[in-house]
Amino acid sequence: MVLTSPEQIVTLVLSIFCGVLGVFLLAHEGVRKMKGGLLYRISVGLAAIGIVFSLHAGAELFGLDSSIADLFLIIALVVLFYIGYSAWLSAHQMAQHV
Repeated sequence: MVLTSPEQIVTLVLSIFCGVLGVFLLAHEGVRKMKGGLLYRISVGLAAIGIVFSLHAGAELFGLDSSIADLFLIIALVVLFYIGYSAWLSAHQMAQHV
């Protein structure tokens, strides 16, 4: 049996809440109408990062190999980079049209 610390449980719960908040924002009608906008991209990022951090915290909590838990963090960084780059790219495209 793996000993769990309160920090691991709090991290798991907060990351699950982060993912749920992102999914609820994506399901909101106002956010869906602004598809491609900044709030939509932030909601996608929040949901994706919440899910990935939940997987990471769960992997650590259940004592899986640390390389598996770190793989989830690498996936989170790739997702964050993609969302940031697409937001930057769309902002520059909007500036060229103005």
